[in-house]
Amino acid sequence: MIGAETVAFLEGGCALIVGTVGGDGEPRANRAFGLTVLPGAADVAVRVLLDTNDPVIRENLETTGHIAITAGNVQTLHSTQLKGRAVAIEAGTDADRERAARYVREFADDVVAVDRTPRELIARMMPPDVFAVTVAVAELYDQTPGPGAGGRLETALP
Repeated sequence: MIGAETVAFLEGGCALIVGTVGGDGEPRANRAFGLTVLPGAADVAVRVLLDTNDPVIRENLETTGHIAITAGNVQTLHSTQLKGRAVAIEAGTDADRERAARYVREFADDVVAVDRTPRELIARMMPPDVFAVTVAVAELYDQTPGPGAGGRLETALP
């Protein structure tokens, strides 16, 4: 089980970067547009929204399933990384598109507060559509800069 504070962090407007790997070993990274920790799962699982304009990410997930998701707070640099396997890939729903738009607004709030980047520039990153990936999380790490960076967060997983 992931604690309530970590859930709030992951589901907020933190920067989300997803890394995958293809069958040939070639890595691929891109942004994600929202993450939801799935309640009631026996193991830790999340649902992450990805850009449909990046077919390589989807192909990698369909081929190998390997995925790493790094979430970072723009203002504090607090960061967490989740590693696991894609267990389901679905077309985005209207609720997913609304979730992605909310995520970009929340992310923009933090970026505007830190570097005063014009909100309309940040809004351009919103993809025309998203697809959803359910990830069975196997590993969770603290990636916050400092002496604990890279340390496994053992207590968060069953």
